[in-house]
Amino acid sequence: MVDFRARAQRFVEERFPIAEASFLGGSAATGRATESSDLDILVVLPEQWKADSFVETTDYEGQLVEVFVYGRDALQSWLIKGREGRRPVLDKLIGEGIALTGGRAARDLIDGSRRVLDHGPADPDPAELGVRAYSLSAVLDDLVDVADPGERFTLKATVWREAAELALLIRRRWLGTGKWLFRELLVGPDEFGLVAWAAGSHDTDDLLKAGRAVLDAAGGRVQAGFLRGVRPPGL
Repeated sequence: MVDFRARAQRFVEERFPIAEASFLGGSAATGRATESSDLDILVVLPEQWKADSFVETTDYEGQLVEVFVYGRDALQSWLIKGREGRRPVLDKLIGEGIALTGGRAARDLIDGSRRVLDHGPADPDPAELGVRAYSLSAVLDDLVDVADPGERFTLKATVWREAAELALLIRRRWLGTGKWLFRELLVGPDEFGLVAWAAGSHDTDDLLKAGRAVLDAAGGRVQAGFLRGVRPPGL
């Protein structure tokens, strides 16, 4: 197996020797990387580039590298954006990743990101919960009677994702996308059976049961009478 940390360090030393701090995140930092995995690397630039930011996918030693490059001010802006959206990608890269360079600068960033991750996201807005519960209620109903195999496959994927996100929201936990959504569910108990369903038989009835359990925990089904926006007087 490739020494991903050593490769990541070489990448930073060669491509970004001026880095104020750098981190290796993703699967390579958690021990889940395979030979086909890419490297997720965060580079923090010195003061001269404090407002700059870009993300580049490149190749290094035959491996894909996705490098997130930020000046200090730009990094703070994107950290805040991720926290507010409950998808703290950069905080996880810093707080759960491996520091490659940076000394005190890296340690300060790690301390800040770990505090944020440990605290968890803010309480969800009731309006957002209502919209999500409405959407899950509707797609569950669609799944009950669907006959077309292609539509059933699509609806099952949608139900699972929406139920997983709503379950994490009501438990005040961080969200994720793709495989990281599943990994977020793995952090706590599988009280709704969503992890077991994803790793098991994919039975439709089991998924309906799991989705309805999430809705019950969120306050119940939301359909008739649900209003988005403000209905003006007289209508």
